[in-house]
Amino acid sequence: MADLSLTHLTWAGSALPTAQVTFGPELTIICGNSNTGKTFIVNSIDYMLGGRRKTPSITRAAGYGQILLGLKLPDGSPLTLVRKPGSNHIHVHQADLRNLTHATPDAVVSARRAKHDISKYLLEVLGLDATYIRTNEQGSTALLQLQDIAHLAVVTDGRIDDETPPFQRGRGQSSRTAGRSVMRLSLTGDDEPPANLSNAAQRRVQRGKITLIDQLVVDLANKISTPGNAEALRRLLTRLDTSVREATRSHHAESEHQAAAIAARTQLNEDEARLTARLSEISDLLGRFDLLQRQYESDLARLAMVSEAGNLLGYFQTGRCVFCGAEPEHQTSHHGLAETTQLHQAVQAEDHKTRVLLADLRLTITDLDGQRAELAGEIADIRAQEASAEATIAEIARHLEPLSDALEHLLEQRATVQRDLELLARIEELDERRVALTGEAAPARRAPSYIPASIQNAFNAELQAILDDWHVPGVDAATWDTYSGEVRAGGSDRSSHGRGLRALLHAAFSTALARYCSEHRMPHMGFLVLDSPLVTFGQLEPGDEMVPLYVKDYFYRYFLRFPVQRIIVENSVPPDDVIEQAHVVFFGTRGPGRPGFFPDRHRTAK
Repeated sequence: MADLSLTHLTWAGSALPTAQVTFGPELTIICGNSNTGKTFIVNSIDYMLGGRRKTPSITRAAGYGQILLGLKLPDGSPLTLVRKPGSNHIHVHQADLRNLTHATPDAVVSARRAKHDISKYLLEVLGLDATYIRTNEQGSTALLQLQDIAHLAVVTDGRIDDETPPFQRGRGQSSRTAGRSVMRLSLTGDDEPPANLSNAAQRRVQRGKITLIDQLVVDLANKISTPGNAEALRRLLTRLDTSVREATRSHHAESEHQAAAIAARTQLNEDEARLTARLSEISDLLGRFDLLQRQYESDLARLAMVSEAGNLLGYFQTGRCVFCGAEPEHQTSHHGLAETTQLHQAVQAEDHKTRVLLADLRLTITDLDGQRAELAGEIADIRAQEASAEATIAEIARHLEPLSDALEHLLEQRATVQRDLELLARIEELDERRVALTGEAAPARRAPSYIPASIQNAFNAELQAILDDWHVPGVDAATWDTYSGEVRAGGSDRSSHGRGLRALLHAAFSTALARYCSEHRMPHMGFLVLDSPLVTFGQLEPGDEMVPLYVKDYFYRYFLRFPVQRIIVENSVPPDDVIEQAHVVFFGTRGPGRPGFFPDRHRTAK
């Protein structure tokens, strides 16, 4: 069996610091903090080998114009694949290039499904370019694609804990059939006899249909903006639905608070308007009563003047007439005793009446003045409450703005993921149609692909031995079922276990396959890349099993002696004895190593 090995992954850009990680010929461990680019490295490897349809994307990758993946061929000669992010073309250089390059390539191939693509190029290197695998139960066949075996060697973070069986590239019966055929090839070295179409015309028609479907798949894939497979997107959609519900509740609570504050402010405005109208009425009345009071006071002054003048002139006294000098007994009827007193009494009566009215008026004015002062105080209090309500409303508005932005962003993200899931579903339908087209002219239904029981038992023994070496509890009688495709351990299917154990079982399956192929010289990529196999020591989800901590150390130590190149990407740090013997790359702001895959541009510029 011809083996490939990885030497480096490099992201290069003009006027930018080169981002690079090198891989040792045996064990390489990339560990450290989250969000430092570890998974990005694995996704970049998958992208360069034609696995991922979308370019891996993180903020720090902006501006970089080339991705370089270094390989060592079976004969020991170097090979560098150079690809521009987003491009469908890969430049192949038969040299070890580790910086931005503008050299003329030795070959230019397509990244996906073309007459000259990276799959055909590397499969020729591996001696598998004329290998056929089965694509459906009717016995249709197709040429082996690089990703049919590459996904067994490059296990990404999105796949390692997925519920899809490890041997399958995707969901669906055709994927299971193809995966079983690839496993037969890997375990026995036997491929499928090709199913020939009946005539040249039919072959041309079929090729035309397949080419059209391939183009549709490429077009749909270019529209997908969220990285990951369908299962990863479904999990992301579930998380987004939860986040949207939480954000909606928070936004609704703040909106209700705002509505209550606005209603309170409106009520205060109405109360102020009512009190202000009443205050205006009282002020108008006090103005009128002030005029009336001055009138009463003027009337009393005139009556006092009349009374004083009458006393001075004797108008209000009895006796000799002040006009004719007649004594009372000689005065005529016009000089009656009551005549002079009647005027005095009238003046006194009017004065008394006016004073009573003035006293009542002053009491009313005093009462109105009190009401006016009370109303002014109430209005001042209401205006203070209005100012407080305005401040509260403004504060709520400040809180609502980021909540609204966050909710809108989440809704946009959810819509994008839903659209991407629909695109993936459409791509899967097209893939199923493509598989069906390749087998429409198959003459007869073939018997299922068969893996001898002795080989199956040998592989299962390898799988169980690895789990035992890792000291994983509760996984006795581990097997890979050739019919269902499930990995079973501890009496349960892998898919029924929690996220942490699913990842370990997937890692054990891929490790067992790599070891078996190496020991028996069977077809394999020649290297093994595992991203987050120890997810149980990182972020667990509710319901996940907690694998004992000691498993981590046994896991790392196992790979010190392994027949193929292995690259492990993890958050957890290996034990000291492993660090001394392996090529370990640390990412993180603390401790040894470097901050992440991409250098700090500002620090580098200085």
